[in-house]
Amino acid sequence: MLNQADPRNLSSKMREGWEPVRVEEQPKYRLLADPDSRFKDNIEIGGLLLCKSPTEFVQQRAEYVRRQTQSQTDAVDNSLMRQSDARMPLFKDSKSSTTFGRGQ
Repeated sequence: MLNQADPRNLSSKMREGWEPVRVEEQPKYRLLADPDSRFKDNIEIGGLLLCKSPTEFVQQRAEYVRRQTQSQTDAVDNSLMRQSDARMPLFKDSKSSTTFGRGQ
């Protein structure tokens, strides 16, 4: 970032299961890769290191985020409904109807 190495981010992503892509795996990027790269056998373009992750890891991460989101949504809903009072509801269901002129 800003032309500075970010070893903390790189280390974090490696622990999450991301793996650098080797030049042999994507030979069409050989000419685009940075010749002064710190990662000689991998693809680095403009300071960005191309990485891959197994499909299973991506699916597990998506399921984890889905569960976390659902849990937080349920907590907010439960908190709101606990504060609701029939005399002064938080949510008011309003219904409207439209009638067209009747013969006079």
